[in-house]
Amino acid sequence: MVKELQSFVAECFWPGVRDSDLHALDARALAHAAVLSRAGEDVRYLGSILLREDEVVLCRFEGAPASVRRAALDAEIPFARILEAAQSPWPLQ
Repeated sequence: MVKELQSFVAECFWPGVRDSDLHALDARALAHAAVLSRAGEDVRYLGSILLREDEVVLCRFEGAPASVRRAALDAEIPFARILEAAQSPWPLQ
């Protein structure tokens, strides 16, 4: 049976964030998630979303909650909180 991974976002309020900051953050998060994954932890980094007007960055992950938190901390993502997320397409009823 294939285990379905949970989706999460690490929410960051980041005044003055630049595209170069996001490129560096994405590289760190990818690298740290890969290290944890190779060590047997369930975690994948899926990229970031910048809400420019609000100066908010959402870093997207899949995995076990503890592994996601560890990857975000190891990558030095400046998150305020990590929230479980869902995305469309929603299952048809």
